[in-house]
Amino acid sequence: MTLRFKSALLIVAALALTTLAQLKPFIKSEDRPVLNEDGGQAFIIETNRGPLVPSGSDRKGTISQPEQYSIFIGSDWTSPLQQREAQLQSLLANVSNEAELTALQQSGIKNRFGPTASEERPDISARSFSDMDLQRLLAAMLDDGTLARPTNRTIYVVFLDSGFESKLGSLVARKHYVAYHSIFRAAGADVRYVVVPFESDPTAASQIALRAFVAAAVRPARLAK
Repeated sequence: MTLRFKSALLIVAALALTTLAQLKPFIKSEDRPVLNEDGGQAFIIETNRGPLVPSGSDRKGTISQPEQYSIFIGSDWTSPLQQREAQLQSLLANVSNEAELTALQQSGIKNRFGPTASEERPDISARSFSDMDLQRLLAAMLDDGTLARPTNRTIYVVFLDSGFESKLGSLVARKHYVAYHSIFRAAGADVRYVVVPFESDPTAASQIALRAFVAAAVRPARLAK
């Protein structure tokens, strides 16, 4: 084996190790980062199974008193899905499983009964709903006063009815993720949000939304300064 060939092998091995080191954070946790349409970062929840609190959570970064503001998009929420809203718009308050209550307490979430609010948007009918569509909607609702300006405790939770196909960059709901959370800047504030595509089973739907909300609270997305 020539010296030049050995050197080439060493370079390839070094590049491979560098690539693995760069990928490591992406496979470390339950909610992993992906790119949205404008090159920003979102964090997907890939399944409704597993621990409620993501592994590796840093308690110091937890939003200890998260406030849920729910936005129900689609006309189904005004009739066939209306009974679900009470359960979905107070995700933390409806936790009753002892193991989950303990996990929440250990994660640094100190108050499960913070203020909540909700808004229905039956007027939106587009079938395809991308992350950029969602950001534009939230920004418009902040601009016209439909949404109050968020604080550092606010997490908007957007529930889609069955008429919407959720997309996140090149990813699509139910194939690549069951929910996701992210952040963007609007109205002079950091806007944290969770997107929950439609799930037909009510129990699974509540669990997916809860997991996504908890992930957004215990490991909140942050904008680069």
